[in-house]
Amino acid sequence: MSKIAAETLREETEVLAFDLWDTLLDREATLVPALGALLDEHGSDYDPEILLRRYLAMHFRDSMIDSLIPGPHTPFKEISRRALAYRLEQIGLDVPDEAVRAVIRQWKTLRPYPDVDAALGRLSGEYELVGLSNGDPDMLEAVRPNFETELDGVVSVADAGAYKPHRASYDLTCEAFDVAPHQVVFVTAHTFDLVGAKAVGMRGAFLNRHENPYGGWVHEPDLIVPDTEALADALAPRESAGG
Repeated sequence: MSKIAAETLREETEVLAFDLWDTLLDREATLVPALGALLDEHGSDYDPEILLRRYLAMHFRDSMIDSLIPGPHTPFKEISRRALAYRLEQIGLDVPDEAVRAVIRQWKTLRPYPDVDAALGRLSGEYELVGLSNGDPDMLEAVRPNFETELDGVVSVADAGAYKPHRASYDLTCEAFDVAPHQVVFVTAHTFDLVGAKAVGMRGAFLNRHENPYGGWVHEPDLIVPDTEALADALAPRESAGG
C-alpha cells in the first residue's frame, strides 16, 4: 500500500470492524483438539484437521443457503451443529447429539491469536474497534472478555437477519456506529466477507494469515497484511519525530 493510501485510510477511518472467527480468534487451536477427542472417543483415526476443514466448508455452504431462501434466520450454532453431525455421519460415526453440541459450545471459548492483543491496544486509541461476525449474539458476548483490549461493540448478523456477505450486516454496522461506509475498514482473513464489505462501500483489509491468494474479484482490498501487528503498523498513528 502506498504512503498516500495509508495516510488516507488513517485520516478517514473511524471504525475498524473485524471478522472474529479465524481473523482475531484462533479456531484451530481449540476446535482441532475438541474434534480429535471426539474422534478418539468413537474409535476413529480420522484426521481432526481434515474433519474441521470439511465441517467448516459444510457450515459455510449451509449459511449461504440460509441467507438466500425465504424464512427466518437460522442461528449459527444450529447450522454448525447440523454441519458437524452431517460430516460425522458421512465418515460412518454414530455420535450422540449432545456430544456434537459439546463441540459447538467450544466456539465460545476461542482465544485470540498471539499477535492480536498488542495490536488492538495500539489501534484502540484512534479507532472504534468492532467485531462484525456471523456468530450468534451470545457467542460474541462470550468471547469479548478473551481480548485484553476491550472491543467497543459487536455486531451479529443475527440482528441483520442474514449471513455475510449479504449487505444487511454491513449496513447495520454503519447505522449502529453512525458512520458512512467509507469510514469503516473491514478486516478479515476471508475473501468472501471482504468482497461483501467492499461492495457496499467500506474499505477493506485482507489479513492473510494463511498465505492464500485473494482471488480475481473486482472488489480488491485496500490493504493486505499478514497479521494484526502489520495492520497496526499501517494504521496506528505515527509517532512524532521528537518521540
